[in-house]
Amino acid sequence: MAGIIAFLVKLGFGGVVEKALDHMERRAELENDRERLKSETTVALAREAVKEAQIMADYNKAKLAFPWFWVFAGLFIVPLALWWSAVILDSVFGFSWSVADLPTPQMQEWAGDMIRWLFYVGSGVGALRALRR
Repeated sequence: MAGIIAFLVKLGFGGVVEKALDHMERRAELENDRERLKSETTVALAREAVKEAQIMADYNKAKLAFPWFWVFAGLFIVPLALWWSAVILDSVFGFSWSVADLPTPQMQEWAGDMIRWLFYVGSGVGALRALRR
């Protein structure tokens, strides 16, 4: 449940989450002691998840605004983009480039992670900008 709440907060639905938590607290007041304790614990954990998501969102916003972060990320992303483009061009047009594969399974995994990260960050930034309009 905490993961879902954190995801909603990251998408900008913090107000909705806060209303849901308030509703859970009011419902807990009407329950017996055992159920009330269980509900209060759930609400407390959810509130902490919301705080953590907000802290991480602020951290990521600051990180993405820092120019040196992009310089460092570019050291990895630009060579991967050049290699990826060479593989695609060689495959589609049948050039005689003989583009080598990445040498180890770990590097192949890292490359996949970087590509997923790029699309995740780009999609997230686009969604946030669309929500703010």
